[in-house]
Amino acid sequence: MGGLFSSLRYAFQSIKSLVDGYETLSKRIALSPGVPQLNSSVPYWSIPLSPVAQHGKDKELPLYADVVVIGSGISGTSVAKALLDHVRGDPDSKYVEPLKVVMLEARDACSGATGRNGGHVVPNVYTEYFQLKKAYGAPMAREILRFRLSHISTLIDLAEEEGLLAESQARLVDDFDAFLHPEMFEQARKELDAYLKEVPKDLAEGFGVVEGREAIDKLQLCKSIHGCILKPGASIHPYRFITGLLDKLLTRYPNFELFTHTPCTNISSKNGIYTVSTPKGNINTPHVIHATNAWSSHLLPGMRKKIIPTRLHMSTQRPGYGLMPAPSNPQPNSQSNWASTRAFLFFSSMQEISSGKLKPEFAFDYLTQLLPASDDPTTTPLPTSGEFMFGGGAMLGGRSEGALLSNIGVVDDSAGDFEIEAYLSGALQQYFAEHWGQERSDPAEAPSGENVPWGKGRVKASWTGIIAISADMQPWVGRVPESVSGRKAPRSVLLPAPPHPRPPQRAPSCSTSTHSTIEVDPNPPLAAPGEWILAGYTGEGMVHAWLSGHALAKMILGVAGDEKGIPGLPSPFLITEKRVKAAKFEDLL
Repeated sequence: MGGLFSSLRYAFQSIKSLVDGYETLSKRIALSPGVPQLNSSVPYWSIPLSPVAQHGKDKELPLYADVVVIGSGISGTSVAKALLDHVRGDPDSKYVEPLKVVMLEARDACSGATGRNGGHVVPNVYTEYFQLKKAYGAPMAREILRFRLSHISTLIDLAEEEGLLAESQARLVDDFDAFLHPEMFEQARKELDAYLKEVPKDLAEGFGVVEGREAIDKLQLCKSIHGCILKPGASIHPYRFITGLLDKLLTRYPNFELFTHTPCTNISSKNGIYTVSTPKGNINTPHVIHATNAWSSHLLPGMRKKIIPTRLHMSTQRPGYGLMPAPSNPQPNSQSNWASTRAFLFFSSMQEISSGKLKPEFAFDYLTQLLPASDDPTTTPLPTSGEFMFGGGAMLGGRSEGALLSNIGVVDDSAGDFEIEAYLSGALQQYFAEHWGQERSDPAEAPSGENVPWGKGRVKASWTGIIAISADMQPWVGRVPESVSGRKAPRSVLLPAPPHPRPPQRAPSCSTSTHSTIEVDPNPPLAAPGEWILAGYTGEGMVHAWLSGHALAKMILGVAGDEKGIPGLPSPFLITEKRVKAAKFEDLL
């Protein structure tokens, strides 16, 4: 009987802990995330700082902009570039002058999730196809997968077109899902087989299975890895890519302005226009774009519990000499010549669900690698030496749900969870085991001119970033319903005049006074005034954000029709009142 009562008491305590934890979580995610805090941890990606890191920090704000973009990550940069390029590149454009686009950033440029992520451009494809098919039907499931996969070539091609290929390190890689449990590997292989049998050729390319000890050993993985699934993927230096693009846009377009350290604190609508408030002053605009991802619900209260901030952990580590040769012996041996050509997802933990099947917990670790610097400036101009970029760490001996829940709703990226950071600092050697080789103990170094003391030994840097989990797992893109913003969209055709005359075709006026009004064409080339959003990528922003931004710009510009080679936005991504009401974080849990 004593054993029975002990078991019941333990079960009761476990249930009570879960209930108490859920109630705490529910209260936390119902709060406003506020604005990003200034004392954030320093991601290795951002050192040395980009020349645009603090662009416009002390500059006076304009009184008017055609479009205000809040957020300077991949989402904000994508939509801004599409808006600016459309006017510039279309000789038949209805605009007689380019759009005035202003971008606001609460901290340094690209200091949010984009500048803190793992550097992966790796779509979830075979692992989610049947789930998407069940939810939206086979045709839409395939459309979503094509949209994700298109980001691989889109981002690499864009980096090349903009002269950022070397700086951004954008490249194709062999990406592997590596499984530490034979049952999970077998289940994944069956899932892949079923997927390949059902989808058309364009969605079936680039996949493979690695099994058998000899094949796995060639990947220099530990004996605990039972098999791998090869899938399409790319790696990129996200910070250099986006800040490089912002620098290009600022140089190319005098009608584009970036103001860092300028948080948006409030939005109001009156007299046919929005007023965007900041500590430095206000900007009037007919269009506001929310590209703040995890912080979206600060200004859009209707998105609380729909877009949920979640803290994740990243690190930069020196690989062992068995995987990267010593500086004194730069010639790689026959097995360590894969530097920067591979990326991995390690599925380390699993649990049994009610159907009797196994599923991975929210417990995967992700690894990519920076390109080693060389004397050839076309290879990489950055002071990198093949560092491993390693993140995850939610497994912690199988308590992934607890580790995850304790970070959901957390917007503090100044520090991380000690236990997760300790796990990340030791996990890599376990994944590569005898292939790791001698531990590196390079002295701490910092790029010239940067006062950043990197850690000695294996871990050079660790930091946290805030992603945004979508309550229904899909991004949110489009015009924000008034029920979500809590604000009426401007209805009037009378707008306050900007400080300088606008083009006569767009805004005839007899006065340039900032207090006068100007008559606007009742059929303007832009869409009707409103607020817009692109956010909520559930940690997969690099395979959703860029083309979502492109699609959103088309909505604002009033451009219809598909573009050759560019997939349209999947309809499940569109934000609607019905979808907002239906998306419940409780269902996701």
